[in-house]
Amino acid sequence: MTFIVTSDGAEVCLRYPRTGQLTARTIAHSLSQINRFTGHASRPYSVAEHSLLVCDIVERVLHLDVHAQLAALMHDAHECVAGDMHTPGKREVQGWDEWEYRWTWRVRSEYALLSVFAKHGSDIRHADRLALAIERRDLMPSSPTPWEVLTGIEPIGWMQLNTPEREAMTWREWAAAWHDRYEALDFARNEALFGGEPDSGFTL
Repeated sequence: MTFIVTSDGAEVCLRYPRTGQLTARTIAHSLSQINRFTGHASRPYSVAEHSLLVCDIVERVLHLDVHAQLAALMHDAHECVAGDMHTPGKREVQGWDEWEYRWTWRVRSEYALLSVFAKHGSDIRHADRLALAIERRDLMPSSPTPWEVLTGIEPIGWMQLNTPEREAMTWREWAAAWHDRYEALDFARNEALFGGEPDSGFTL
């Protein structure tokens, strides 16, 4: 069996994973320790922090509902197994798209987010690009070549990622922030769908 061991000791089979192994706390732990930009940012900048930023943009800029906000928070959750790869690298690695898609589908299916991504996928991708523009402005060294993915995208002025407060936060604090946001949004989703009654189909 080909497997990885997650932070809570679960052995996740990479070919035939069992439902329920990738809990929200496991995802939060992993994403808070995976650095974006392959570690080339001016400070450690995790996928968890990035996901919270995308969630904020979906709420505060795009004004989408709780379902879209939860999907935005979870848009990179599959990286807790698949890992992160910078976009230029994805184009160079044969088989990467299939590998990433497999885990993207798996996580979104388990968390009942497939229909939300079908409806709001383009909005979340736009929020992701807005986040990337902010990240490039605040965290990356200047370079002369434009980033094709950011054509026509300007960073949002109200968000700053290079503040002392953000720089002082630890990975554990980002994990807690991601998990707390997940809990709040999942509760709000259940309220919207079931009048506050939790449904076992949405709980791992």
